[in-house]
Amino acid sequence: MHPADVAVVVLYLGFIAGLGLYFARRQKSTEDYFLAGRKIPGWVVAFSLMGTICSSATFVGHPGNVFHDNLYIVPAHIVPLIVMLVLARHIVVFYRRTVRMTAYEYLEQRFGYPARAYGASTFLFNRVTDVSVTYYFLALATAFLTNWDVVTVILVLGTITVVYTLLGGIEAVVWTDVIQGVFLIGGGLLCVLLILTQSPVDATDVIRSAWDGGKLTIDRWEWDPKTNNQWFLIVGSTFVWLQAFICNQNNVQRYLLARSDKDAIRGATLGVGACVPVWLLFMVLGGLLWAYYQVGPETIPVDVQENKDRIVPYFIQTQFPVGLRGLMLAALIAAAMSSLDSDLNAMATVVVNDFYARVRPRSSDPNRLLVGRGAVVALGVASILLALQWTKIDDPSLVEFFFSLAMIVTGGILGLFALGMLFRWTTATGAYAGIVACVLISGWAILTYFKAPASGRPLLDLGDLNYTWSPMLIGILGHFALVLVGLAVSALGSAKARS
Repeated sequence: MHPADVAVVVLYLGFIAGLGLYFARRQKSTEDYFLAGRKIPGWVVAFSLMGTICSSATFVGHPGNVFHDNLYIVPAHIVPLIVMLVLARHIVVFYRRTVRMTAYEYLEQRFGYPARAYGASTFLFNRVTDVSVTYYFLALATAFLTNWDVVTVILVLGTITVVYTLLGGIEAVVWTDVIQGVFLIGGGLLCVLLILTQSPVDATDVIRSAWDGGKLTIDRWEWDPKTNNQWFLIVGSTFVWLQAFICNQNNVQRYLLARSDKDAIRGATLGVGACVPVWLLFMVLGGLLWAYYQVGPETIPVDVQENKDRIVPYFIQTQFPVGLRGLMLAALIAAAMSSLDSDLNAMATVVVNDFYARVRPRSSDPNRLLVGRGAVVALGVASILLALQWTKIDDPSLVEFFFSLAMIVTGGILGLFALGMLFRWTTATGAYAGIVACVLISGWAILTYFKAPASGRPLLDLGDLNYTWSPMLIGILGHFALVLVGLAVSALGSAKARS
């Protein structure tokens, strides 16, 4: 990295940290720290939601996927907009009028505190894992681009993210999300512009080459219960985004920030809607990158071609001039930070509201605010330490393997919310029976489907009783198991009570 590029990155990180200091003066209560006094404009909510959803996976992962394949992931990425258009007017207002700070308060209202603790715990487990993996892959891309040490990158970027989230609370998070969103979009547009203007052939020839090479097509429409075809991707994506918008605190918290119901609905809809063109931008970038190296004299080293997460960093490293290279690195860091800071604040909100306030119901608000700040630090450090453990694994695909295991099992949390929201007559006993059924079925599917990296055999081999369908269905089966068992046990309980 040229000193000018380093200076750009340092200035960006310093500015972000400064925003945290600026907003620190206004954090006087838990309402300020976790909900920004419920006074955030709708357009800022939209930017924040987009930043929470579009992380460094958008900047690096999507172009790499299309470079190696094509636009087959497009339909699954249109699903969230459709889901939000259906949900926005109902679910956003529901939460604003039903809960104070977290989505899991609703579970206690329906099924008692154990259900609330279960939902909050699954969220914390998944988010800590997600944040650690985001730190890790961000560090890999940054280290490749700069030749800096991966461990050092994790420690520096992790510390800065924790510091400004700690100081400025959710208000600092949402306003930095605006800046980071601009960096993300600007970085993608700069890459596309450079490809189309610096290629040795006309822009139309670059696009034609990408089309002829099949990079701008959408395939995998053949039905097969054992592979991730379009039908499974769309259905799986629907459940993923239903869970994200209904059950995940980092998104629900955005609904609660807005100064009015109208602003919240508009912010949620525009935020998710903005994700679609941003995703498409980076997907098309992957196809154009492939065409750029096909029509030009330069070739990509084999080790870069084989690793999809290195395609964009290599292009930035070799094709961008001094100064702009630093700006692009800042954009990559911004893409990750916009989701990391949201997760840290949301997790701290859950720790304070769903656990600490229950253990110490008479604790003062200043005391809870202190605990909230401590939770940001503790969870941030835990995520950094877990990310450092990933660096000890030689093969990054193993990290993706463990991450997939953690993400597939969501504890049937969507099923638990559905059981409470759609079936008002269900009981706490039914809900807890459903949770047990979900855990058992998900555990069976995971242990009998996924193979141990060392042996290549299922973690638990039951022969003909092994799970053999697409892994995309495992989480969905867990949700259905929870709902069906919950309904059955609730119905039996009601029948016994009547007799």
